Amino acid sequence: MTVLKIVQYGEPVLRAETKEVPKVSAKIQKLVEDMFDTMYANNGVGLAAPQIGEAKRIFVLDVSTDDKPAPQMVFINPVIVKKEGAMISWEGCLSFPNVFIDVKRYASVTVRAKDIKGRTFVMTPEPESLLCRAIQHEMDHLNGILFVDHVIDRFGADALLKENNLPMIDPSKILSEPDLDQVLQCSI
Repeated sequence: MTVLKIVQYGEPVLRAETKEVPKVSAKIQKLVEDMFDTMYANNGVGLAAPQIGEAKRIFVLDVSTDDKPAPQMVFINPVIVKKEGAMISWEGCLSFPNVFIDVKRYASVTVRAKDIKGRTFVMTPEPESLLCRAIQHEMDHLNGILFVDHVIDRFGADALLKENNLPMIDPSKILSEPDLDQVLQCSI
C-alpha cells in the first residue's frame, strides 16, 4: 500500500493539461493502485492523476455507500462524448480540504475510456447520480479545470477558501456556461 501526497489548491499542476497514456503498462497499473490507496486513505470517492502531481489522463472512482456497494472504476484517456441537461451539485475535492460548495454540472453524461487492462468501454451513469457528477469532476482535473470554476456563489466560496487558508477563486477561471445557466433558469 502506497499513499501519495495530495496536491493542494494553488499548485500549478492542478491547472496543467494532462497527457494521454500511450499504453496501460505495469507502471501505469501500479500508479492506479497507488491512486486508490491514496483516495481511500483520504476518504475520497474520486482522484485524478494531477492531484498526486502526475500530468496523466487517468482518474479513479469508488462511489460505494454503506448500503450500496459499487465497483472500483478506472478511467484512462477518458472523453465525454455526450452531455445534456443541468443540475446543481454539492461538491468537495481532496485538493480543497474542508471546502464544499454548489456548482453547475450536466445532469447526464456519456464517457468513453480505457480500463486498467487497456480495454475501451463506454458508460452512461444514471442521470444526476454521484457517479455522473464524479465523472465530470475528475474529467475537469484532467483539463486543468477545478470544481470552483463552476461556482454558483463565488463570494461564499471565497469565504470558505479563506477560512481554510486556501487561495481565493481566480475570477478569470470561472467558466461561462450559458447552456447550463439556461437550463437551470428554466427549472426554477
